[in-house]
Amino acid sequence: MTFIKDDPAKAASLVANIQKLTDANKAKNLRSFIVFQAGPEQGPAVKALGEEKKITVPMTVLPQGPSQADIARFKINPEAKNTVMVYNRQKVVATFVNVDEKSFPEVQKAAEEMLK
Repeated sequence: MTFIKDDPAKAASLVANIQKLTDANKAKNLRSFIVFQAGPEQGPAVKALGEEKKITVPMTVLPQGPSQADIARFKINPEAKNTVMVYNRQKVVATFVNVDEKSFPEVQKAAEEMLK
């Protein structure tokens, strides 16, 4: 599960990396989804990103924006650009904040460890 505060265009690289990771581990039943911490006004930009990058990982926006209780429920830092949670059977095994190109291999490694 990934929460993204950045606008979709700025998050394109992270979204593409999540798609690649998911595709590479499809046989191991890895599933991903992305939540943009924005309201419905970002919906068209999220859809455009999905079409442009050929994203099949489910992506959504928060219906009520970042003040929605979901942010508090998952203990997401509202100031972070993004938060990536690797979890298995409703248990978080690793959390990464402000993931970028340099730190994405850590996410990949955690996902692969979880899938062993």
